[in-house]
Amino acid sequence: MNGSHSVKSSKKPVIIICIAAAVIIAVVCVIIFLNVGKKSETPAVTTQSTTSQVMTQQETDANVYSSEIQQQTSAESNAESQGETSEAQNSETQNVVVPTNSEEEVKYFNATYAPYKAVDTLTGDECTLKEVFGSSYGGGVITFNSDGSFSESFASSSVNSGAYAVEGDSIIATYTNDKNMSVTVTQWDGDTPSELIINYGGYDVYFSL
Repeated sequence: MNGSHSVKSSKKPVIIICIAAAVIIAVVCVIIFLNVGKKSETPAVTTQSTTSQVMTQQETDANVYSSEIQQQTSAESNAESQGETSEAQNSETQNVVVPTNSEEEVKYFNATYAPYKAVDTLTGDECTLKEVFGSSYGGGVITFNSDGSFSESFASSSVNSGAYAVEGDSIIATYTNDKNMSVTVTQWDGDTPSELIINYGGYDVYFSL
């Protein structure tokens, strides 16, 4: 009887050790499985992030390219419009007849002048340039070209042009609407006037280079 009891008692520790070993192996397998699962998910996230960055960069490049195309188209349209306006003005200027004296030698020059003061011819009082050219005045110049044409841009909404000729010490100028412009040269720099006085509707406007 004693021998049989001894054999049963010796088997219990072996069974417990086997169960404990099985539990440990199961836990290790679960940990390994979870680690493998995490590693396999990481590249997918990275790939998704990289794809998103590539798409964002492509959209940015597309927007920049579209903006450049729009700017280029706008610039070309403006240049074409200005070219058409310039051609129309040149055509009108060529048809302007300047009343010159056939006995005088006609000369031309190339210069641009800016107004610096205005005087009321009735009162002799100095006034502002906006009183002369209107509230739309924001600066501007008058340019005489060597081809016999001139243009002025004192009103922001329009550009007036015409033809002119130099006879002796005088400048004779006519707008495209056949209105004559009174120009007095007060100073010369060689063959080019350095200071002018032009009458606009009862105001003498002084110009300098």
